[in-house]
Amino acid sequence: MILTVLELLRFGFSLVFGLAVSALFAGIEPTRKNRLSLGLLCAVSLFIQAACWWLWGLDLTSKLYPVITHIPLVFIFSLYYKRPWPVSAVSVLTAYLCCQAPSWVGFLAGAVSRSSLADHIFYIAAVFLCYYFLKEYVAGSVWQLMEKSIESCLLLGGVPLFYYKKHGAYRRQARRSIPVFSKGWLVYISGHYIVVKI
Repeated sequence: MILTVLELLRFGFSLVFGLAVSALFAGIEPTRKNRLSLGLLCAVSLFIQAACWWLWGLDLTSKLYPVITHIPLVFIFSLYYKRPWPVSAVSVLTAYLCCQAPSWVGFLAGAVSRSSLADHIFYIAAVFLCYYFLKEYVAGSVWQLMEKSIESCLLLGGVPLFYYKKHGAYRRQARRSIPVFSKGWLVYISGHYIVVKI
């Protein structure tokens, strides 16, 4: 029972983390109105996910996650927050890639302790640490790069897109056995560093 509750909490924290990081990368101003609308968006997304989970189960809901969360988020960022389409899409894709770091922490903790409980607890703790790190040290430069030119926006979106495709196929084959440590993530960080320095 406690593992099911923690898995649902993990799912919720993943949504909040991804939405918050997407908003940071998209350059959405942290005004009171925007925070309230993002909070409402988060609540609606959680409700939709809970309804899908209730109707179709956690496995199918996980497979539908891009359709029920990522695609609507791109539309909302573009239409409501008036962010350019490429910036909206790349911010969501890049946030998805950033969601993998807490997964790795959780996986390693679970593997060392041989406990699913440790996996979920360390994942949730890592979400807070990763958010702080991304907000303080990464989000500003990512947003500036996306605003700089369409080329830099495409560079930032390329690796997460390929990772998204690879990780999605991987998840369909073997859910939660080993996280994907993609070389693409290292290329992404290297490319980001080079573009920032230029």
